[in-house]
Amino acid sequence: MRPDSFHPAAGGQAGSKPGYRADVDGLRAVAVLAVLVFHAGWSRFSGGFVGVDVFFVISGYVIALSLFRDLRAGRFSLTGFFARRARRILPALTVVLLGTLLASLAIVPPVYFQPFADSLIAASLFFSNVHFWQASSYFNNDMPFRPLLHTWSLGVEEQFYLAAPVFLLVIQRFLAGRWRLVVTLCLLGSFGLNLYAVRHGHIDAAFYLPFTRAWEFLLGVLIALLPRSALPRGVNEAGALAGLGMIAGAVFLFGPGTLFPGSAALWPCLGAGLVIWLGQPSGQEHRPLVSRFLALPPIVWVGRISYSLYLVHWPVLVLAPFLIMRRLTFGETLAALALCFLLAWLVYRLVETPLRRTGRKTSVVLAVALACALGTAAAGWAGGKANARLFASQPGFDRVPDIHAAERAWGAGTCLLRDSQSWTDWSAGACTLGDGDGAPTLLFGDSFAAHYVPGLRETGWAARAPIVEYAMEGCPPTLAPDSPGTPACLAFRPQALELVRQLGVKRVIVAGSWLEYGTRISVQVESTLTAFKAAGVEVTLIGQSPNFHIPPYLILARTVPPGTEDAALPLSAEARAMNDRLAAIASRTGATFIDPAGALCPEGHCPVRAGGQDLYLDYGHFTPDGSRQAVEAYFPDPAH
Repeated sequence: MRPDSFHPAAGGQAGSKPGYRADVDGLRAVAVLAVLVFHAGWSRFSGGFVGVDVFFVISGYVIALSLFRDLRAGRFSLTGFFARRARRILPALTVVLLGTLLASLAIVPPVYFQPFADSLIAASLFFSNVHFWQASSYFNNDMPFRPLLHTWSLGVEEQFYLAAPVFLLVIQRFLAGRWRLVVTLCLLGSFGLNLYAVRHGHIDAAFYLPFTRAWEFLLGVLIALLPRSALPRGVNEAGALAGLGMIAGAVFLFGPGTLFPGSAALWPCLGAGLVIWLGQPSGQEHRPLVSRFLALPPIVWVGRISYSLYLVHWPVLVLAPFLIMRRLTFGETLAALALCFLLAWLVYRLVETPLRRTGRKTSVVLAVALACALGTAAAGWAGGKANARLFASQPGFDRVPDIHAAERAWGAGTCLLRDSQSWTDWSAGACTLGDGDGAPTLLFGDSFAAHYVPGLRETGWAARAPIVEYAMEGCPPTLAPDSPGTPACLAFRPQALELVRQLGVKRVIVAGSWLEYGTRISVQVESTLTAFKAAGVEVTLIGQSPNFHIPPYLILARTVPPGTEDAALPLSAEARAMNDRLAAIASRTGATFIDPAGALCPEGHCPVRAGGQDLYLDYGHFTPDGSRQAVEAYFPDPAH
């Protein structure tokens, strides 16, 4: 879902200043386009979230140049610096926040609107990175309506802006201007903290918090302190091309399973650093080919509007499916992206540019900035109240399945481990269903395996032979060491094969939310089934269960008459294609394959409400009723 926030906020105007770097604006374009195609859901660009890291490096570089220029000229002022940042950041942000608020009021019911209102308040006051760190993971799909998730990076950048000028003033006054040494030491310290956090499972903290992200900005600061590259032309050309290649490699090869930021963040950051350091200002001779490419007018134009483009793109892509109550088609996604460019250009021309050039006094600018921030936060608070009244009279939107009760039935925190837990927190005694005397069955997977537990418990399976639940949320159930996952997940998975030996397991059921792990998971699934078969156990692979992107109960509230007892929704093409792929793997390995599409969705339509009971909790997890119906469809006779 990684967004960025600042990019252009640190930029100068094309051609208006000596030494203007058109290629840096072009690099902003590369960064924002990477984020856009990632958020559009195009799997080929699964690492597009690294565009944020490229922006962070650019931000550190350009802000450092501005600060050093003012310090050398003896005209630096903290209030003046903050006023310039406020003029650059706040106008467009305020317009986008209020526009998103107005659009969400009429589209989104209270179950999602109140968390959105909280995030709007956080974004207005520049601590949305802390808010989202406490709320959820960036790659977590359990909350589909988070139109301000991308503002996390604005929070990180604003926190950097608060610290950077004070940091540089302290170096100048008390450390005899030892810029490079101090910046390098702080960079290494922040990077080390980032590695420590990721290695010890604190990935969300490493992702969202400024202390573990500061090294990316400081890399840009260090580049600004380095002398201009005087390397041979061939070395410059190769280095700049390698830098752009490192960014592209991250965009195409990284994905939700990449441990990030961690050491992986070095690739896009060092790549951006090379492009900036080896590049040259416009008009200079012997500019590297990469600099010339990035300085092409169409690319520079995208770079100039990149701040507004970044701000508007995510709200549009999140709001559009809630407006039409289904996932966007490819053509609709292209239309949504075209709308993003149009809105970004309008915000850039009508808001960003005029207000950035205002000649108001610093004190006035800061007072207006404070009023905008507080006013937008107040609007978010009031919006929550208005939204609740607006939907109070609309039947259907108050049907919110009890996700917490369902998680208790799954054994969340005990048998379905959180991604912050260790596999040692799990115990077979607490996670064994039934007391039959037959050989136990191991249920191995993520939350999309755990949601079968209520059905297995109710349909007689557990009465005939014990079922041992071994699951971790967001952890792909494979045994391959190269499968993606957090450190906790990497330690959790190999224990499944050990449990087979320890508990005398004769059958393993493997289930997961396969679509969330991408098509590359297929290779790891095949090796996993092979490993279980080699251990002498019968293996059953459950394919991708129906996935609707929007919770079905919300879709039905808008699309069917109140009181509708039975309803169905079409199966997604993505789920069908994934199950075809998994079926082929099961066939090759001799595993039994259960196709949820064939079992639950006759003629391509999946029942989501039956006899007045909702069968889905959210975009894809089953309610207890849904779980029972699924298990009955998959395993008609518990004896087999």
